[in-house]
Amino acid sequence: MKSMIRALFLLPAALTTVALQAEIGKTDITPSVMEQQKGSGMTYTIEKQDKKFFIGLELRTNNQECSMAMPAHKERFFNENILAKIPNKINGTIYALYTDYEGDFTGPYSWILGCEVSSLDNVPAGLVGKIIPESKYAVFTTEGAFPQGLIAAWQAIWKSGLSRSYTSDFEVYRADFNPQTNPEVKVYIAVD
Repeated sequence: MKSMIRALFLLPAALTTVALQAEIGKTDITPSVMEQQKGSGMTYTIEKQDKKFFIGLELRTNNQECSMAMPAHKERFFNENILAKIPNKINGTIYALYTDYEGDFTGPYSWILGCEVSSLDNVPAGLVGKIIPESKYAVFTTEGAFPQGLIAAWQAIWKSGLSRSYTSDFEVYRADFNPQTNPEVKVYIAVD
């Protein structure tokens, strides 16, 4: 867990820099399973995911402010042991949920650290419960070192021209995630 904490603190500034510098394609494509992204060097699969219940600690931000706000938010998540406060967890996987977009990736959105749960019946004070809707997702699996692999995945997403629905996107950090020995992260992007 300590290695995950350390790794998660490395991401925001680097990711935000990439976000601001990325050239974003606006073409609408309909991807197929394991389609090679034109010019991105990454592949993705298409998966249908059932509705999920999610509880976590919310931060309202945007891509211009996230590099300043996310480190403190992550520190709070781990220092206050939010993970232990989340009831009805499905497993030890941590999600970074991007939701409640005001338009697209250029506007404000909610970034929520938390877990998938079996029910939203008991959402602790100070946390939020969300429903991740049933959807079709383009799933990118990071390759290589962390956080560079995750940065490359997001850059590929922004350049991909995917027809994004901007409902709920999420990163999945499995319980066995470790930036040195098991740096794989899956990024789920809701698509139309």
